[in-house]
Amino acid sequence: MFLFYKVNQLEERLEYALSEDGGDYLTLRQSREALRNNPNANSERFATSVKSVLGATNTKGGKADNTVDGEQTTQDADGKEQSSTNAGNETDSKETKRVYLTFDDGPSIYTGQILDVLAANNVKATFFVIGRDEEYYDYYKRIVDEGHTLGMHSYSHVYQDLYASVESFGDEIEKLNDLLYKVTGTKSSIFRFPGGSSNNVAPLPIQDYIAYLNEHNINYYDWNALNGDAVTSGLSPEQLVNNIMNDVENNQDSIVLMHDLQTTHTTVESLQLLIDTLKSEGYEILPIDADTPLIQHVSCNSVEE
Repeated sequence: MFLFYKVNQLEERLEYALSEDGGDYLTLRQSREALRNNPNANSERFATSVKSVLGATNTKGGKADNTVDGEQTTQDADGKEQSSTNAGNETDSKETKRVYLTFDDGPSIYTGQILDVLAANNVKATFFVIGRDEEYYDYYKRIVDEGHTLGMHSYSHVYQDLYASVESFGDEIEKLNDLLYKVTGTKSSIFRFPGGSSNNVAPLPIQDYIAYLNEHNINYYDWNALNGDAVTSGLSPEQLVNNIMNDVENNQDSIVLMHDLQTTHTTVESLQLLIDTLKSEGYEILPIDADTPLIQHVSCNSVEE
């Protein structure tokens, strides 16, 4: 169980690990599915795949992201676990399961198509956007005007610039929010860390950046399900949907990570199938709002007052 959830939370970091370690994402997925379908199978091969692809557990800033039996935790450098009280990951079979579709890195050439599919199905989603040129301004407006949630994902999405200091981090958020207000007339109060709050890229402890968000009343959301569109190319729309459905089945609330990029056209192609599949299996599809559980790899409560 630990391995299933570890992959769910940290899979976005594969794009770094793959280039460094030569790991094979497809082997990881295949091993994962084999183990899921046969719990009695030898898990040694799967564990080896996870280690080779993900590399060492993140301990930057004295914290490491961890998950045990579906409970999201952080871990001190000495190995002491600290449970996150806002994981929102327990399953209640009596209650309708909720799914929050989120799209990172837009607007892009595909944003209009994504919005068209959502509108045709009367589905609302959440877009964690970055700063774009004026040619994309209409997409910011459409997101807001059509009732979706507009979130921030940094202005530049350049890791070394964004995470260089708390000041640069805050400057990017302020710059992006000023742009969104100028274009849409509204400011955003939600954020997603590029790489997630469990990323191993930031040079400072992640709590330093979290403290800034807490101080400015900005909630941040990670994910506990994803389609894998940013970690490997060539996945079919059906494979993307299957990846998501395998992840959401064990969650009461699922925040699904997808990407709105020029390189992720199959995500657009998979969207109608995803919506149809979720609805047919009884899931409620919602945008992130004030009632959404704070699904976070590293809890906002990890910052000392």
